[in-house]
Amino acid sequence: MHDLSVGCLFKNETHSIVEWLEHYIYHGVTHFYLINDKSDDDSCSKLTPYVEKGIVTLFHANWGTYLGRQRDMYNHFILPILRESKWLMMLDMDEYAWSPHSIDLKAQFDQMSHIGQVQVEHTLFGSSGHISQPTSIVKSFIKRSSQLPTKNPGNLKYFVNCSFTFTSLNVHHATFADKEDELHKFLILNHIFRINHYSCQSREFWEKVKCTRGDSDNYRTRTARDFSETDLNDVEDTTLLDQNSKMPVSYA
Repeated sequence: MHDLSVGCLFKNETHSIVEWLEHYIYHGVTHFYLINDKSDDDSCSKLTPYVEKGIVTLFHANWGTYLGRQRDMYNHFILPILRESKWLMMLDMDEYAWSPHSIDLKAQFDQMSHIGQVQVEHTLFGSSGHISQPTSIVKSFIKRSSQLPTKNPGNLKYFVNCSFTFTSLNVHHATFADKEDELHKFLILNHIFRINHYSCQSREFWEKVKCTRGDSDNYRTRTARDFSETDLNDVEDTTLLDQNSKMPVSYA
Protein backbone atom coordinates (compact mmCIF):
# COMPACT_ATOMS: atom_id res chain seq x y z
CA MET A 1 0.00 0.00 0.00
CA HIS A 2 1.15 3.53 -0.78
CA ASP A 3 1.16 5.82 2.25
CA LEU A 4 0.55 8.98 0.24
CA SER A 5 -0.28 9.27 -3.45
CA VAL A 6 -1.00 12.07 -5.90
CA GLY A 7 -3.46 11.81 -8.78
CA CYS A 8 -3.15 14.15 -11.74
CA LEU A 9 -4.32 14.67 -15.32
CA PHE A 10 -1.71 16.38 -17.47
CA LYS A 11 -0.92 17.57 -20.97
CA ASN A 12 2.34 19.06 -22.29
CA GLU A 13 4.12 19.67 -19.00
CA THR A 14 7.70 19.04 -20.13
CA HIS A 15 8.86 22.37 -18.71
CA SER A 16 8.09 21.44 -15.09
CA ILE A 17 7.09 17.78 -14.74
CA VAL A 18 10.35 16.67 -13.10
CA GLU A 19 10.40 19.57 -10.64
CA TRP A 20 6.77 18.84 -9.73
CA LEU A 21 7.50 15.14 -9.11
CA GLU A 22 10.63 15.84 -7.08
CA HIS A 23 8.78 18.44 -5.01
CA TYR A 24 6.20 15.87 -3.96
CA ILE A 25 8.73 13.12 -3.39
CA TYR A 26 10.62 15.50 -1.09
CA HIS A 27 7.37 16.18 0.76
CA GLY A 28 6.66 12.51 1.42
CA VAL A 29 4.61 11.33 -1.56
CA THR A 30 5.29 7.66 -2.30
CA HIS A 31 3.32 7.14 -5.52
CA PHE A 32 1.77 9.02 -8.44
CA TYR A 33 -1.19 8.13 -10.66
CA LEU A 34 -0.73 10.25 -13.78
CA ILE A 35 -3.13 10.44 -16.71
CA ASN A 36 -1.57 11.60 -19.97
CA ASP A 37 -4.19 13.62 -21.85
CA LYS A 38 -2.71 13.33 -25.36
CA SER A 39 0.55 15.19 -24.73
CA ASP A 40 2.56 15.89 -27.87
CA ASP A 41 5.77 17.01 -26.15
CA ASP A 42 8.32 14.83 -24.31
CA SER A 43 6.54 14.83 -20.93
CA CYS A 44 6.08 11.05 -20.98
CA SER A 45 9.71 10.32 -21.80
CA LYS A 46 10.73 12.34 -18.74
CA LEU A 47 8.48 10.07 -16.66
CA THR A 48 10.22 6.88 -17.82
CA PRO A 49 12.73 6.64 -14.91
CA TYR A 50 9.92 7.11 -12.39
CA VAL A 51 7.73 4.50 -14.08
CA GLU A 52 10.62 2.03 -14.15
CA LYS A 53 11.21 2.55 -10.42
CA GLY A 54 7.53 1.94 -9.66
CA ILE A 55 6.99 5.48 -8.41
CA VAL A 56 4.62 6.48 -11.22
CA THR A 57 1.65 4.60 -12.66
CA LEU A 58 1.10 6.18 -16.08
CA PHE A 59 -2.19 5.98 -17.95
CA HIS A 60 -2.75 7.16 -21.51
CA ALA A 61 -6.19 8.61 -22.21
CA ASN A 62 -7.89 9.16 -25.54
CA TRP A 63 -10.96 11.01 -24.34
CA GLY A 64 -13.44 13.10 -26.25
CA THR A 65 -13.86 16.79 -25.52
CA TYR A 66 -16.86 17.66 -23.35
CA LEU A 67 -17.64 19.28 -20.03
CA GLY A 68 -17.00 16.72 -17.28
CA ARG A 69 -14.23 14.79 -19.03
CA GLN A 70 -11.68 15.47 -16.28
CA ARG A 71 -13.96 13.95 -13.63
CA ASP A 72 -14.73 11.00 -15.89
CA MET A 73 -11.04 10.25 -16.44
CA TYR A 74 -10.38 10.43 -12.70
CA ASN A 75 -13.20 7.96 -12.12
CA HIS A 76 -12.15 5.63 -14.93
CA PHE A 77 -8.46 5.38 -14.10
CA ILE A 78 -8.00 6.29 -10.43
CA LEU A 79 -11.22 5.65 -8.48
CA PRO A 80 -11.14 1.83 -8.97
CA ILE A 81 -7.66 1.64 -7.39
CA LEU A 82 -8.25 4.13 -4.60
CA ARG A 83 -7.64 1.53 -1.88
CA GLU A 84 -4.04 1.06 -3.04
CA SER A 85 -3.26 4.21 -1.04
CA LYS A 86 -3.84 5.48 2.48
CA TRP A 87 -4.27 9.09 1.35
CA LEU A 88 -4.68 10.51 -2.15
CA MET A 89 -4.19 14.15 -3.16
CA MET A 90 -5.87 15.24 -6.40
CA LEU A 91 -3.91 18.12 -7.93
CA ASP A 92 -2.81 19.73 -11.18
CA MET A 93 0.79 20.13 -12.30
CA ASP A 94 0.82 23.84 -11.63
CA GLU A 95 -0.20 23.20 -8.00
CA TYR A 96 2.41 22.59 -5.32
CA ALA A 97 0.90 21.45 -2.02
CA TRP A 98 2.95 21.65 1.18
CA SER A 99 2.63 22.25 4.90
CA PRO A 100 4.26 25.01 6.93
CA HIS A 101 4.28 22.58 9.87
CA SER A 102 6.41 19.77 8.38
CA ILE A 103 8.26 18.93 5.19
CA ASP A 104 6.78 15.43 5.17
CA LEU A 105 3.06 15.75 4.50
CA LYS A 106 2.48 12.28 5.95
CA ALA A 107 3.20 13.73 9.40
CA GLN A 108 0.01 15.77 9.05
CA PHE A 109 -2.12 13.04 7.50
CA ASP A 110 -1.08 10.58 10.23
CA GLN A 111 -3.03 12.75 12.68
CA MET A 112 -6.20 12.71 10.55
CA SER A 113 -7.34 9.10 10.38
CA HIS A 114 -10.80 10.23 11.58
CA ILE A 115 -11.19 12.69 8.69
CA GLY A 116 -12.48 11.49 5.33
CA GLN A 117 -11.66 14.43 3.09
CA VAL A 118 -9.70 17.66 3.31
CA GLN A 119 -10.12 20.67 1.04
CA VAL A 120 -7.49 23.40 0.69
CA GLU A 121 -7.89 26.76 -0.99
CA HIS A 122 -5.21 27.83 -3.42
CA THR A 123 -2.80 30.76 -3.22
CA LEU A 124 -2.13 32.30 -6.62
CA PHE A 125 1.43 33.15 -7.59
CA GLY A 126 1.98 35.49 -10.52
CA SER A 127 4.65 35.79 -13.17
CA SER A 128 7.10 37.76 -10.99
CA GLY A 129 7.73 39.73 -14.16
CA HIS A 130 9.09 36.79 -16.18
CA ILE A 131 8.50 37.03 -19.92
CA SER A 132 10.48 33.89 -20.88
CA GLN A 133 9.85 30.64 -19.02
CA PRO A 134 12.53 30.09 -16.34
CA THR A 135 14.04 26.72 -15.42
CA SER A 136 12.44 26.43 -11.97
CA ILE A 137 8.85 27.11 -10.96
CA VAL A 138 9.32 27.41 -7.20
CA LYS A 139 12.57 29.37 -7.36
CA SER A 140 11.43 31.83 -10.02
CA PHE A 141 7.80 32.66 -9.22
CA ILE A 142 8.00 34.14 -5.73
CA LYS A 143 5.31 36.83 -5.80
CA ARG A 144 1.71 36.04 -4.94
CA SER A 145 -1.65 37.61 -4.31
CA SER A 146 -2.09 39.68 -1.16
CA GLN A 147 -4.71 37.18 0.03
CA LEU A 148 -3.49 34.00 1.72
CA PRO A 149 -5.24 31.91 0.50
CA THR A 150 -6.51 33.66 -2.63
CA LYS A 151 -10.27 34.23 -2.49
CA ASN A 152 -10.65 36.01 -5.83
CA PRO A 153 -10.32 34.16 -8.09
CA GLY A 154 -10.92 31.28 -5.69
CA ASN A 155 -10.15 27.60 -6.15
CA LEU A 156 -10.06 24.50 -3.95
CA LYS A 157 -8.46 21.08 -4.30
CA TYR A 158 -8.85 18.03 -2.12
CA PHE A 159 -7.17 15.13 -0.37
CA VAL A 160 -9.04 11.93 0.51
CA ASN A 161 -8.59 9.31 3.20
CA CYS A 162 -8.86 6.14 1.13
CA SER A 163 -10.28 4.08 3.99
CA PHE A 164 -13.54 5.96 3.36
CA THR A 165 -15.77 5.13 0.38
CA PHE A 166 -16.28 7.58 -2.48
CA THR A 167 -18.48 7.36 -5.54
CA SER A 168 -16.77 10.05 -7.62
CA LEU A 169 -13.48 11.92 -7.78
CA ASN A 170 -14.48 15.33 -9.07
CA VAL A 171 -12.24 18.26 -9.97
CA HIS A 172 -12.61 20.13 -6.67
CA HIS A 173 -14.02 17.54 -4.27
CA ALA A 174 -14.78 13.84 -3.94
CA THR A 175 -18.31 12.52 -3.43
CA PHE A 176 -18.76 10.48 -0.26
CA ALA A 177 -20.84 7.31 -0.53
CA ASP A 178 -22.14 8.01 2.98
CA LYS A 179 -23.76 11.45 3.20
CA GLU A 180 -23.15 11.49 6.95
CA ASP A 181 -19.42 11.49 6.21
CA GLU A 182 -19.91 14.57 4.06
CA LEU A 183 -21.47 16.36 7.03
CA HIS A 184 -19.03 15.27 9.72
CA LYS A 185 -15.79 14.04 8.11
CA PHE A 186 -15.13 16.81 5.57
CA LEU A 187 -12.95 19.79 6.55
CA ILE A 188 -11.24 22.80 4.97
CA LEU A 189 -7.76 22.99 6.50
CA ASN A 190 -5.99 26.06 5.15
CA HIS A 191 -3.96 26.40 8.37
CA ILE A 192 -2.43 22.91 7.98
CA PHE A 193 -1.81 22.82 4.23
CA ARG A 194 -1.11 25.31 1.49
CA ILE A 195 -1.33 25.02 -2.27
CA ASN A 196 0.94 27.33 -4.22
CA HIS A 197 -0.84 27.71 -7.55
CA TYR A 198 1.49 28.77 -10.35
CA SER A 199 -1.26 29.27 -12.88
CA CYS A 200 0.00 31.91 -15.29
CA GLN A 201 3.80 31.46 -14.89
CA SER A 202 5.62 33.39 -17.63
CA ARG A 203 4.08 35.24 -20.55
CA GLU A 204 5.83 32.75 -22.85
CA PHE A 205 4.31 29.75 -21.05
CA TRP A 206 0.85 31.29 -21.06
CA GLU A 207 0.84 32.07 -24.76
CA LYS A 208 2.69 29.01 -26.08
CA VAL A 209 1.29 26.33 -23.75
CA LYS A 210 -1.80 27.45 -21.83
CA CYS A 211 -3.45 29.15 -24.79
CA THR A 212 -2.76 26.28 -27.20
CA ARG A 213 -3.31 23.01 -25.32
CA GLY A 214 -6.88 23.77 -24.19
CA ASP A 215 -8.51 23.39 -20.80
CA SER A 216 -8.69 19.89 -19.34
CA ASP A 217 -12.48 20.12 -19.09
CA ASN A 218 -12.90 21.88 -22.45
CA TYR A 219 -15.08 24.68 -21.16
CA ARG A 220 -12.69 27.59 -21.58
CA THR A 221 -10.26 28.63 -24.28
CA ARG A 222 -7.65 30.79 -22.60
CA THR A 223 -6.42 33.94 -24.26
CA ALA A 224 -3.51 36.32 -23.72
CA ARG A 225 -6.01 38.75 -22.22
CA ASP A 226 -6.84 36.28 -19.43
CA PHE A 227 -3.24 36.39 -18.23
CA SER A 228 -3.86 39.42 -16.02
CA GLU A 229 -6.56 37.62 -14.02
CA THR A 230 -4.01 35.31 -12.43
CA ASP A 231 -0.85 37.43 -12.72
CA LEU A 232 -0.98 38.58 -9.10
CA ASN A 233 2.35 39.82 -7.71
CA ASP A 234 1.37 41.75 -4.59
CA VAL A 235 3.58 40.09 -1.97
CA GLU A 236 6.97 38.36 -2.11
CA ASP A 237 6.71 34.91 -0.54
CA THR A 238 9.67 32.52 -0.43
CA THR A 239 8.36 30.19 2.28
CA LEU A 240 8.08 27.14 0.00
CA LEU A 241 11.37 27.98 -1.69
CA ASP A 242 13.01 28.13 1.73
CA GLN A 243 11.46 24.81 2.76
CA ASN A 244 12.63 23.21 -0.49
CA SER A 245 16.17 24.55 -0.20
CA LYS A 246 17.56 21.13 0.75
CA MET A 247 15.86 19.18 -2.02
CA PRO A 248 18.34 16.76 -3.64
CA VAL A 249 17.50 18.03 -7.14
CA SER A 250 18.36 21.61 -8.08
CA TYR A 251 16.56 23.69 -10.71
CA ALA A 252 18.79 26.75 -10.44
